[in-house]
Amino acid sequence: MSIGEGKAFRCLLTTVESDSHFWNLIYLEKFIAENGGEVRNLGGCTPAELVVKEVNDFQPDLLVVSSINGHGYYGTSVVLTELERAGINVPCVAGGKLTTAPSDNDRVRRELLSQGCTDVFLGENAIDRFREFLDFGARYGFAAWQPSMPVVAPWDGRVASLSVAQ
Repeated sequence: MSIGEGKAFRCLLTTVESDSHFWNLIYLEKFIAENGGEVRNLGGCTPAELVVKEVNDFQPDLLVVSSINGHGYYGTSVVLTELERAGINVPCVAGGKLTTAPSDNDRVRRELLSQGCTDVFLGENAIDRFREFLDFGARYGFAAWQPSMPVVAPWDGRVASLSVAQ
């Protein structure tokens, strides 16, 4: 499904319940609007239940979860769980500072993708990747997006299955 030329996509913007920061939400609201979105910004410390209610009321094309307090991974997981519990399927992306350890970014990204995030934007190129995502979504629909896969860190157990005798 394409959103269509000249038609704004509807975006619900939120943070997680533990995050009281607003500057990231204000920046993203302006950024998304400049890239074709009609934005409803839920503000700081947003409970997952309110996100679910607003998704039902606003019927967005996209849900954006931004967190900069380092606890966004957990809060985004809660939002995804509540959306699933309510039977809601909406393209959802997350980004910002989702963990307090940047070395966890790839693991956190993999886990949020496996929980249903359409994509997760972390690191120095996050805004550039997010701009590409918004452009793609406005043309073809956000659900059609295929995220690049995160790097698999050698310490996550997958390498342990390799034989040293090879």
